[in-house]
Amino acid sequence: MGAGQTYQWATSYPEFMDICVPFCGSAKTSLHNQVFLEGVKSALLAARKNSSGGSCEDGILSQGEKYRTWTAEEKEVGLKAFGRGYAGWGFSQAFYREKLYETVLGFKDLEDFMKNFWETWALSKDPENLLVMLYTWQAGDCSKQEPYNGDFRVAMQGIKAKTLVLPCQTDLYFPPEDSEIEVANMREGIGKVEAFPSIWGHWAGGPGDSKADVEWLDNKLREILSDEEELSTKIASAHVSA
Repeated sequence: MGAGQTYQWATSYPEFMDICVPFCGSAKTSLHNQVFLEGVKSALLAARKNSSGGSCEDGILSQGEKYRTWTAEEKEVGLKAFGRGYAGWGFSQAFYREKLYETVLGFKDLEDFMKNFWETWALSKDPENLLVMLYTWQAGDCSKQEPYNGDFRVAMQGIKAKTLVLPCQTDLYFPPEDSEIEVANMREGIGKVEAFPSIWGHWAGGPGDSKADVEWLDNKLREILSDEEELSTKIASAHVSA
């Protein structure tokens, strides 16, 4: 959720930031994204025979049940289900079609990938921590603060930093169209959108399994930092000349 934090900083402290580069994320969690998260959240809660109370809501306890810690079996069953539910979202359709989980990541087949990548990843988490993260993600909206009071356009207009938004063209929950809406709501000349030309989906932005995407991101960061340095030098020279 680093891009959401980036937007939070850009809107909370617009005078403090010169450059803003949110990638593979959003300023406000979309409705479709909330729906996706409800799916994995419900899979996790089902291991305790609980259901979701809805987006940005807690799980609903069974009748007569009081809050308690998770048993070892509930954790294992719930986290494995969470991982398999997430598997269809983290990478794109093309990633699976091209079988990059075999040719690049080295898994022998799809089930090996599901068990030894996705289930292993999920089992490394704590279910309560995941539920808190899910709430934070579903509720993400940088306009829900003073002085924007929930007005998304006003929040985007409040950004003063030069902003380069980098979605991935195949990200299933942060699509480029949402990034384009964010930039369209910024003041003229503030924002620009460029999409990772990748089939790695959300994973294009990290943790670095796709070396070509890491290189592409590094180049974009170098470009914007170089442009800002060049602009600062021109401004400094102008002040000296004056």
